[in-house]
Amino acid sequence: MEKYLYHYTSIDTLLLILKNKTLAFNTLQNVDDLEEADSEDIEQIGKICYVSCWTNDDNESIPMWNMYTPNMQGVRIKLKEYPFQKYFYKKGEYFFNEDCESYINYNSLYIDDKACITANAPLLEHVIYTEDERKLYPHIKNVTKKVEKLDNGKININETINYSFNELGRYKRSNWSFQNEVRYIINMAPYSMKELISCKSEAEQRKLISRLEDTKIKAPYKRYFLQLSDEALKNIEILLGPKTTEEQEEIVKLIIDKYCPSAKILNSNLKGRLQ
Repeated sequence: MEKYLYHYTSIDTLLLILKNKTLAFNTLQNVDDLEEADSEDIEQIGKICYVSCWTNDDNESIPMWNMYTPNMQGVRIKLKEYPFQKYFYKKGEYFFNEDCESYINYNSLYIDDKACITANAPLLEHVIYTEDERKLYPHIKNVTKKVEKLDNGKININETINYSFNELGRYKRSNWSFQNEVRYIINMAPYSMKELISCKSEAEQRKLISRLEDTKIKAPYKRYFLQLSDEALKNIEILLGPKTTEEQEEIVKLIIDKYCPSAKILNSNLKGRLQ
């Protein structure tokens, strides 16, 4: 059985989604909870974590209408989980070790020359609501040191640095729990595949990876877009906000007629009660 997710937004954003057939991902620096951008050990690491925020609650939410649509006059979009276009790559393409499929357009990513993204992105995660500071501000950087005694009696210390981004974007404070939020998450390194492959030494690679901790380096993209599949768009459902006017309803119909004729339009169950 297919599962569906819901996204509250404006009519203007609906137009962009249907016209371009894309969904936008924002960094954690640009979500409603500004606390999410920092971790325990790296300031503003949220710039490398891109999210698209949804809910799996099919019941209309008055707080969500209020927060994410202008004067409750926007729309709620219903799409199946993972509505993105798939791309297929052969072994050797873009440095893949085996044949694979991905929702990431690696041709565009390679041409842009801005970032690295793993093939399994985006991940779909249910936000966990907590007051645990260790989860709200996760530890990202792990340093291990290996001490080696050389034949000449000297000591050599090898330092290995690893970064784990698995906990980014997954936790929010309990007062956000009304959102019942589900997120698509893409973590991307602020250096390109070309740059990583061109490193001629371990020192060059370390210098490149150190960009993760450089607060002067901006996010690779202001927004990152994933293409929606034609199949997903055929079954999209548009719920009109409870305070949507007749003129706005006509605008939504015109948008759908032009860009997505198969979309289904519904009226809010709250219409009339909140006018």
